[in-house]
Amino acid sequence: MKELFKEEGKKGQLLLASLKLFSEQGYDRISVRDIAKVAGVSEAALYKHFKSKEEMALYIFKKIITEYTTQVALIAEKEIDPVQRLCQVQKYTYQIYHRDPESIRFVLLSQYQFWDRVEDEVKPHFLLRRLLEEGMEKGHIPKKPVYLWISMYSGLMLEPLVQYPFFHDELPTWDEFTLEVSRSIEKLLTQSTEILKWEDFSRTTEPDELLKWDDLEKGKPEMFRTTSHFDEDLEGDN
Repeated sequence: MKELFKEEGKKGQLLLASLKLFSEQGYDRISVRDIAKVAGVSEAALYKHFKSKEEMALYIFKKIITEYTTQVALIAEKEIDPVQRLCQVQKYTYQIYHRDPESIRFVLLSQYQFWDRVEDEVKPHFLLRRLLEEGMEKGHIPKKPVYLWISMYSGLMLEPLVQYPFFHDELPTWDEFTLEVSRSIEKLLTQSTEILKWEDFSRTTEPDELLKWDDLEKGKPEMFRTTSHFDEDLEGDN
């Protein structure tokens, strides 16, 4: 994604400096002075291109989202079943992250701040919704409310990337990590009725009827289970 900004000359230098700082420290913690310092220009030079830090961040956000959605649209048009297309979207997302983590981190950190200011036609969610609906219509994916599917699919795809910087030393190789998440997504979409039924959420339950944490854990792929050395230590203390 950073290649998009390298073609913009001095303006691109400002954008790359901003992207680096925003992805590392967050939008709110960075000032125009910080950006100018990293870019090696004066604040006055920065204001020749952008009226504010917010305008710069929104420009970066839209540029990345537009390019991402363009590539997702190409995947969505492939003549393979929708579950495989959704898995390919995940693999493409992880490929970008591996090559250019700053762009993905920035989008993940800033999405709630800028999402409503991006045109609907460049948002990937509409393409994902179409794929999920197609999968349900063709019987590849169990029928559930589509917003629930979008939430579960997006969460399973993106949350490992959010957590990756904290646990990368304990995870397998990047290719194995990508494949494991892909398999988990495929299992979620095609066998989710065996893991957790929508009726379990929609029906009214008494406290003692609620799903137990252990039951949820059994349904998770092994890499996402929460059994830890901390649990083992507690058992040892007892």
